[in-house]
Amino acid sequence: MEVFLPKGFDPDLTRAWKSRPSRASHLCVATGGVYYPVLRRWATGFAVVAGDVPVLSGVVDLYDGAEHLHQCLIMAAIEENGEIIFTIKRGLVLDYTAVPEFVAHDRTGL
Repeated sequence: MEVFLPKGFDPDLTRAWKSRPSRASHLCVATGGVYYPVLRRWATGFAVVAGDVPVLSGVVDLYDGAEHLHQCLIMAAIEENGEIIFTIKRGLVLDYTAVPEFVAHDRTGL
């Protein structure tokens, strides 16, 4: 059985298109009220474009669009191939919900 494909169809390009993320990454790092785009991140660091972002230090915030991911402490920065690669230690994501002060108990069983 023969399969006829339209002219210009390339299965390799179709496979690559399907495997890419459904939306562009909106990762950014914020420090001092200034937001810088992040190229990629991993558990122990992230990378930014060397010409667009100064060498950062101290505590910074990582965002994915409007969602705050976590705060992190920059431990080291290395410039390679037009990128600055930062090594970080992440802080815990804290949930600031109020703890109830009083919990009513059923005392009929006493």
